[in-house]
Amino acid sequence: MQEKVFKQKEIIFWEGSMGTCMYKVIDGTVSVIINYGTKDERKLTDLGEGRVFGEMAILETWPRSATVIADSEKVTLLEISQEELSDYFDQDPSQIKLILENLSHRLRDLTDDYTEVCKTISEMRATRGETASRKEGLLSRISKFLNVYNHLLGSRNALEAMERYEEIEQARESHGQMRENLRFKKGQVIFRQGDAGDCMYYIGYGTVGIYTDYGTENELLLTELHENQFFGEMGLIEKLPRSATAVVLENDTVLTRLTEDGLDQMFEEKPAFILLTLQHISSRLRKLTKDYAKACRTVSKMHDEENGTGTLSEDDEMMINYYIALAQSQNNRWMFY
Repeated sequence: MQEKVFKQKEIIFWEGSMGTCMYKVIDGTVSVIINYGTKDERKLTDLGEGRVFGEMAILETWPRSATVIADSEKVTLLEISQEELSDYFDQDPSQIKLILENLSHRLRDLTDDYTEVCKTISEMRATRGETASRKEGLLSRISKFLNVYNHLLGSRNALEAMERYEEIEQARESHGQMRENLRFKKGQVIFRQGDAGDCMYYIGYGTVGIYTDYGTENELLLTELHENQFFGEMGLIEKLPRSATAVVLENDTVLTRLTEDGLDQMFEEKPAFILLTLQHISSRLRKLTKDYAKACRTVSKMHDEENGTGTLSEDDEMMINYYIALAQSQNNRWMFY
């Protein structure tokens, strides 16, 4: 780890570039900007003393999602490489929670955007052939997602990087002995929809089902989770009520339960587990970003087809129907169980 000093307006890193380090602001302020230097330039936020940025590049192979610029006359940053992350957490374990919160907030904001683009696709299909009578709000959203997709096309390596995924086998092996804390029988409920959330779980062995409206006529199985997967992390990070019910689907399922109070101790005992947790949430954010980009591409294709500059394939029609189903479902925010 080393301190680095930047002058005002100096670029710390560029949007779309690949990175191998993250930063903590020691002194001064930095600006986070998308589409820097273009007519669509927009400042997302300013970050001051104590704030961390660039963490996704250190957790996964992931391009920078924005350009960061020194905003103060003098900005001092602590640069932390991938190899130094464990030492950094060891010196200041509170940073684990901070990074978890950063990733969580980004995941929640992106989910809102993804829900919005699905709704836009649904409304575009419903008003097909009536483009002249579309409401201003819908036209504004269409324009927004066309800009998002065109921006992604122009970002170096952005769409290609969304397709990449690297398994962290060494980290998984290093915490392979953590299969001893909680054992469940098939059919046991781990937590229920609406319960207060204050912990997360790691599956050491077995299968867990995530349901909405569990035990009612509207019961819906959203997903099945297996060994080496996590669930319930939003309850730990944001203390939100559970948005789904978790049920054990296999006898002798073994889970590790992690609370906020146990984060520091867990890092001391099993640092690879904490790193894998961060990588897991980062991976979900990466996957949602890819899905969001595909949905924006669908808006672009529908727009081209309406204007006579393109045609929709059968696969395109299938994706449109998929997004319409998501928009009509009340369960498309299930990732926050």
